[in-house]
Amino acid sequence: MSDLLAGDPRTAAVAAGEGITLSDSHKQVLLQELGVDEVVRSVYHDGWGYAVLTGKGLLLFWNLLAPKVTRVPGPLVILRSSYGMFDSVDVLVDGKPHKLHGSKLDPKGELLEAAGKLLPPDSPLRPGGGKRTSTWIRRHPVSVAVGVAAVLVAGLSGPGQPDAVAQGGSDHARTVPDVRGAALATAAATARRGSWWVTAADASSAYRPVTASRADWRVCFQSPTPGEPTRPNTRTLALYAVPEAEPCPSELDGTRRVMMPDLVGERFDAASRVLAELDLDRVTLFHAHTGQRLDDRRQNLADWQVCRQQPEADIEVPVTTQVDVWLLGPGVSCTAPSPTAEPKPKPKPKPEPKPDSASGTQGNATPPPRTQPTRDSGSHGGASAGASGDGTRDGAPSGGSSSAGSSGSSGSSGSSGGASGTSGGSGSRSGVGFGQFCSPVGATATTSDGRPAKCFMGKDGAARWGYHSG
Repeated sequence: MSDLLAGDPRTAAVAAGEGITLSDSHKQVLLQELGVDEVVRSVYHDGWGYAVLTGKGLLLFWNLLAPKVTRVPGPLVILRSSYGMFDSVDVLVDGKPHKLHGSKLDPKGELLEAAGKLLPPDSPLRPGGGKRTSTWIRRHPVSVAVGVAAVLVAGLSGPGQPDAVAQGGSDHARTVPDVRGAALATAAATARRGSWWVTAADASSAYRPVTASRADWRVCFQSPTPGEPTRPNTRTLALYAVPEAEPCPSELDGTRRVMMPDLVGERFDAASRVLAELDLDRVTLFHAHTGQRLDDRRQNLADWQVCRQQPEADIEVPVTTQVDVWLLGPGVSCTAPSPTAEPKPKPKPKPEPKPDSASGTQGNATPPPRTQPTRDSGSHGGASAGASGDGTRDGAPSGGSSSAGSSGSSGSSGSSGGASGTSGGSGSRSGVGFGQFCSPVGATATTSDGRPAKCFMGKDGAARWGYHSG
């Protein structure tokens, strides 16, 4: 079966286990024909067509090109039980037999037979009854001759001859009381007051033992019936009854009928006991969400809850009816929708810190502290002295220092100091370090490793030595 039937809870079980393949047009017609809670149990070959058994009866499909359906309500009329090489079952529909076979889920036709009643051999509903009657006449000529003679003798007596009941007098004829519908014990007492011998029996095909004193049973049929002519020596009144809570069968010895109980909301163990007491032992279990068939022999379903049932409660059904029950596990609400797997949401990425336009840092990150250059007394002093335009060093005249350290004349000392100041201003001093404070801005010098340096003004308002590219 395709997904067209597998995806529907009403046909999921037969789609998974049945061997007969229906065309897509048949499947579409089947899904349209099925009721809301009508579950398909099996599929059969029916000549050139198909037959589908559901919980409500039989669906006969005909016309292969444009499938049409004939619905046969239950209980079915079984003309012949399983027979032959294909284990066929003959079902009588509108006087015509249908030979059903080939189901993988019902290979022996047991589901079909349980959904109906086998027609008695002498039933007038059987096709070809006239042929069987003529055959019996040909095979029993003596019996037929005796019967014809008896009729002729009775006819010779003429209409003026009184019958046996009339000759015996009206006082010998018994009035048959009508006790149908009365409690069995009350009906028996009424019949005994009229001098009747009373017998009691089960009115259904269950053939349960019963006594005429049961007050909790109700009379469905009686023999003889009211108005039926009786012979003077007829003294026995047979009463056929069923329990008070049970509907009468449609005919004497017919299939036992019960009122479908309300199982919804009950635990399955309690519901199964109620069904067993009513002899409703043909029960199929389904999962209420998935529609898949459950097996109580393989898993413990005792504490599962009944969510739905078919047939519905308070409907009169025969005990051969297939009962479908939908269950859910303990703690799961029947009204909740079927759970579906939801994908886990993807984690949101953490936002990257935005750069700070003022400081050039990202986010709220604190910029690393600015490393202050370590002053080197020798190089710094030389650079400062060389950079000073007025020939002073740390506020002291350069010429004074030269004079203190020289034995020459003061004139030469002053000249020497002035030369020193000029030399410092021209940037000819060496041994400065990049990043050290300098003065004045624009002065040049040479680092200790021989690279040219120039005094630049920094953003923080302090002048420092930097690389001189020009």
